[in-house]
Amino acid sequence: MAKQPTSIAEPEEETQPVLAEAVRLVWRLEYTVLIGVGLLLTFFAIAFFYFSSDISNLKSYGYVGLFLVNLIGAASILLPSPAGASVVGGGALLDDFLGVPAFLWVGLVAGLAEAIGEFSGYAAGYGGRLMVEGRPEYERIHRWMDRHGTITMFLMSTVPNPLFDIAGIAAGAVQMPMMRFFLSVLGGKVIKDVWMAAAGAGGVAVLAHLV
Repeated sequence: MAKQPTSIAEPEEETQPVLAEAVRLVWRLEYTVLIGVGLLLTFFAIAFFYFSSDISNLKSYGYVGLFLVNLIGAASILLPSPAGASVVGGGALLDDFLGVPAFLWVGLVAGLAEAIGEFSGYAAGYGGRLMVEGRPEYERIHRWMDRHGTITMFLMSTVPNPLFDIAGIAAGAVQMPMMRFFLSVLGGKVIKDVWMAAAGAGGVAVLAHLV
């Protein structure tokens, strides 16, 4: 009695629907995240224009207003915003809290807001990575971010940098770990905002002395 030939293709055929469904789930998740980010930005955009209509009103809005202005400023990819002015103005106008100088609070609050807001660029890069995977330039950036991503994002965050949005998109595109991205950006943004707020506070002190 002849033996029936066995098929070796059946396991592959069985896994194909599973892989296809997994890909669809990933795409749905990514689109859901991007839609959620879009709705969040729309909501905060209203607050952004309300709070930032006049930097001199920042004292009335306090640290909550400072947080919102910097959150939306960081989330607005490649668009100008008054976030930097709000940090300098916050250092000059806001009051000390719990015995801690205002410029330190301003740096912490604004730095946290910016680090959260920068996830918009990260999400944009992450969502679009499938279009660039496999390309030579993608692989080069991927290798660079694997080796130097943390220090790169940190250093670019320590100064006002118009190219940071592009770096954030690149970090998302090469799937830099989210926590690594957040912590490196947070550290740099806090340093940047502390010295900017200190400059605002120092400028007011100098003017008061001259007057």
